[in-house]
Amino acid sequence: MTKELIQTAQDYLTVATKENGKKKIMDVGQLLENHSSEEVINLLRTILKENQEKLRDFILEDKTRPEIDETVAVMFRVTMAIKTIENGKEVRDVD
Repeated sequence: MTKELIQTAQDYLTVATKENGKKKIMDVGQLLENHSSEEVINLLRTILKENQEKLRDFILEDKTRPEIDETVAVMFRVTMAIKTIENGKEVRDVD
């Protein structure tokens, strides 16, 4: 996987904060140094599933909770990171 693809995945997993800082959902570059892309994808899918369960619980409790928006945003970002890594893995496997 190229550095550009890793950076793209990391960009999806990094959120700007109100204090002009950045918060990483997870450091995918570090994980990819020590684990296969398939293992990282599986971890991201686990995080996605956990957030889906949280979202369901939030909606059942109170549909107006601001945590719903935050959870949906994290789920989108994790999904996009998964897609980026999967696409990079496919390209690498073809080479």
